[in-house]
Amino acid sequence: MATRVPLGSDANSNRIFIDLTDSDDKEIPVPIPFVTTLAHRSPAKVSKVVPSKRGLEPSDGLSDASSDEPVRAGHTRRPRFSHSQNVTPTPSLPTVSVVIPSPTTHQRRQIALASTVDSPYVNGMSKHYFPTNDEEMRVAKANYPFHRTREGRPIDRKNVSLHFRTGSASPLRLESTADDHHLAKLRHKLQEKLDGIEGPSILPVVSCPKLLAKLADNFVFINEYQYRPGVEPLSEDFICGCTCIGGCEPAQCDCIAQEEETEGLIVPYKRCDKNPRLYVITEEFLHRKSMIFECTPSCNCQGSRCWNHVVQRGRTVRLEIFDTGSRGFGLRSPDPIYAGQFIDHYLGEVITKADADAREALSEGNDGQSYLFDLDWWVGYEDVNEETMNVIDGRKFGSASRFMNHSCNPNCKIVAVSTKNHSDKRLYNLAFFAYRDIPPGTEFTFDYNAGTENTTPQRIDPDAVPCLCGESNCRGQLWPNKRKGRGV
Repeated sequence: MATRVPLGSDANSNRIFIDLTDSDDKEIPVPIPFVTTLAHRSPAKVSKVVPSKRGLEPSDGLSDASSDEPVRAGHTRRPRFSHSQNVTPTPSLPTVSVVIPSPTTHQRRQIALASTVDSPYVNGMSKHYFPTNDEEMRVAKANYPFHRTREGRPIDRKNVSLHFRTGSASPLRLESTADDHHLAKLRHKLQEKLDGIEGPSILPVVSCPKLLAKLADNFVFINEYQYRPGVEPLSEDFICGCTCIGGCEPAQCDCIAQEEETEGLIVPYKRCDKNPRLYVITEEFLHRKSMIFECTPSCNCQGSRCWNHVVQRGRTVRLEIFDTGSRGFGLRSPDPIYAGQFIDHYLGEVITKADADAREALSEGNDGQSYLFDLDWWVGYEDVNEETMNVIDGRKFGSASRFMNHSCNPNCKIVAVSTKNHSDKRLYNLAFFAYRDIPPGTEFTFDYNAGTENTTPQRIDPDAVPCLCGESNCRGQLWPNKRKGRGV
């Protein structure tokens, strides 16, 4: 400062200045005496001489060496000071000066604000001027603010997901991990298999990699029966057809089954009331236990344009394979299904009864699932018996319908349909039809043992496969034996 006395001068020889001001402060420091005097005691006079080590005697503050200590030539003896002759000098006490700085702009504002307070009792405990929730208010300001939609509803921004976009307004694509790559590879492999199925698309709606691997690696989708050793269809020489010309007449076609007690014919199909382009099973036939005989390729009718060609035309609805949870895979459709509409075939390997028993014995105790269907419609007729009938195994080879689950209150029915050779009593088709209208996204179910009476809890076989349909009329078990479709 300009008014300060330079350090080192006589006026400041015994003073210490503590400067608390800024560099531009012009106030003159005020000396404040810090310590005036300090009492201290001079050492007492020595009443007797303290002997030095090895009998040295001091002389005028110096102690000579003993007589027996030799003195080298050219060297003088070094004098030693005695402890009794040391005197502590009296210190010169300084005066401390403190320079008080002027208040800053913020401090002046606070002083002015405090001077305008009406109440004289404002102190450090006042929450209005000294808030205790300052930290909570600061954290709240750092949170995502609440916004409102055009309708006035509040939006919590912290619960809204972030969408990263590049400059071209396309989603930001991050590098996929090894798991994502493996999952994409499984989906691609499975979709390639599903694309080989004839008809509308079939999509897998499964996200679990383990389930996708089970579908992609352990199953082959097929479009027709796979005949195994011991099973051979009849020769085409035995195929016969109707004599209808220009279109089959429901009252005259030779392919239509006849009533057992009357001479009337059982007409299975009709035009759909809600969609005239479709032919569906009649409501009366849905409650029958009868086989459908469609016109064969040897018929004289219009062939594929004949009204009696429904199952032969194939599937006309899209399907989705999805995960139901405790019941494994399930099947549904994104399209609306009408009552009596054909959904899909049940396909697989066609094997003999002996091979089916051997496969069933190997699969027991693994997962409790069975994909065996007995083609026992003609058992007891002519030379067809239980030992000579054929069995369909859909475990490794099949169609998407193998994923349809059981229900004691089903929305689908499985019907035996003969399409190629009415004379072959060991081979025919198993087709699924809708019992009623099924909304899009509803799971398809059918009764594994249609016609079985409800079972009370006391009569449930402890070794039977339990039923998980959850319907109010649930029988509690699927079937006492492991084979599906007994008595279809």
